[in-house]
Amino acid sequence: MDNNTNNTQQAAEQEPDSQQNRNSPDQQQEKLFTQADVDRIVGNRLARMKQDLEATDAYRRERDEARRELENYKNNAFLKEKGVRADDVDYVSFKASQLIDDKMDFKQAVEKFLKDNPRFTGQGFRVVSTGAPTGNINGSGRSVGSGAEDAAIRKAMGLKG
Repeated sequence: MDNNTNNTQQAAEQEPDSQQNRNSPDQQQEKLFTQADVDRIVGNRLARMKQDLEATDAYRRERDEARRELENYKNNAFLKEKGVRADDVDYVSFKASQLIDDKMDFKQAVEKFLKDNPRFTGQGFRVVSTGAPTGNINGSGRSVGSGAEDAAIRKAMGLKG
C-alpha cells in the first residue's frame, strides 16, 4: 500500500510541473482579488440590477396605466352604445363598477344597473298622451264640456246644478 501511495504522490507532483511546462512564461498568472475588489465588483453589479429593476417597475406602471385607460375608453364607448347621456357616464360607470364581482363583469353590471335605473338612458320617463281631451279647454286648463255632461255629473255627485 505504501508503494501505491508513493506512486500517487509522485504523479501528483509531476502534473503541476507538466502544466507549467505547457504554459509559456508570457501568459499571465491567475489573478487574485482582494476582499475590497470583490466588494466593489458585487456592489457595482447590485447597483446595475437595482437600476434595471427600477426601470422595469416604471415600465410596468406605465403599461398598467395604459391598460386602465384603454379599459376606461372601452367602458365609456359601451355606455354610449347603451344610450347613457354624456352627463351621466361617470356616475353610471362608478355605480356599475360597484356591482362587479367574480361572476359579473362591467358589461353585465351596466346592464343590471340600467335595467334597475332606466332614467340614465334617456328612455326612463316618457310622457304618454292618452289622446285628445274631450271638450274644449278654457284658459284655466280645465275641460269645458257640454251643459248636459256637466248636469249629469252634478246629478251623479248629488250637487245642484
